Amino acid sequence: MPVNSPTSAAAKPSLRNKPPIYHLTWRAMATMCQGSSDNCRSSSVLFENPSKSLVVIDIPSSLEESQVLPSQVPRLHIVSAEPPAAPYPTPEPRHGRDDPSAVASPAAQLAELMTAAAVSSALQDLAVSYPGPFHRPRVLQPQAPLLSALPPLLPEKAEPLHGSVEAHCDSFHMSAPLFNLVVLDPPWPNRSARRKTDKYATVRNLDDMRSLLLHIPLASHLAPDGLVAVWITNKPSIQAFLTSPTGLFAAWGLEVVTEWTWLKVAASGEPLYDVDSAWRKPWEKLVIAKRFGSKKPGALNSKVIVAVPDVHSRKPNLRGLFQDILGEGFLGLEIFARNLTAGWWSWGDEVLRFQQPEHWRETEGM
Repeated sequence: MPVNSPTSAAAKPSLRNKPPIYHLTWRAMATMCQGSSDNCRSSSVLFENPSKSLVVIDIPSSLEESQVLPSQVPRLHIVSAEPPAAPYPTPEPRHGRDDPSAVASPAAQLAELMTAAAVSSALQDLAVSYPGPFHRPRVLQPQAPLLSALPPLLPEKAEPLHGSVEAHCDSFHMSAPLFNLVVLDPPWPNRSARRKTDKYATVRNLDDMRSLLLHIPLASHLAPDGLVAVWITNKPSIQAFLTSPTGLFAAWGLEVVTEWTWLKVAASGEPLYDVDSAWRKPWEKLVIAKRFGSKKPGALNSKVIVAVPDVHSRKPNLRGLFQDILGEGFLGLEIFARNLTAGWWSWGDEVLRFQQPEHWRETEGM
């Protein structure tokens, strides 16, 4: 195995009535933290500065930790992609920097400049404070295909809602509790993504996306002091879709609190693309909102998350980072999820995709 330097009540029976061996395996593959709190410290956090405005995360480890409760240590490792050794060539618009498609509004340009400044500051901080490593060893060889016939691995206290937003809105509304955190990674309109078949189908346009997301009864299932965190692409129209006065957040009764930036780096710690590229940026953003008029959590501020990418569309699991803000044991919901998180609800067409046994290995000494 080569190793290199992530329900409704009606949906429960179909999962819970399967042979329980893999549900029990997660308990067998976890050990309880013993002794000091240092023994329970997240191994996915490779570095964090004193202000917590900069953190280096190992994405596969964050997925592994999400499969067990916070008081447990995982012993299974997720099959991952080989980390890029060096930055990629930086693509530019075919017509140069004057290409109209590369020009954003003044507000979008200002937002981009602020993100670039935060990223540059983070890189300077890393240059002084943290030489690496920027990822942990990864398991690269998948399990034998015959394991695909086995039932999925179900983390403890995870609630999978397997199906589309439209199909499960009613059952979710009737059975779901109030959540302290709702994370969404929507299938934003993307011409190139439509050619891929290994991910959520993208919607045709932002009007369709608005219709889809407004199906979710989010306002009635968000705790009074709850947070909503949405992953977005770097397309200016998508940020405006969320945050404009007539945007989705306003329709949900939310206001923006802050943004986190995932800076994608190579194994060397260098950004995957030139920070100043006009065409491709080495980051994605997480826009975090709260209810209008509710109190902002004191520990919630802007953050740069530095992480080496893994398989396509796999994001860092956010449970550990939000635990510092919301406290241990908070209840989370992930929509458009591709895996489960122990103690959370997860909803989506591909919610069990990376719960299949072939995506996991028990290895020692990693």
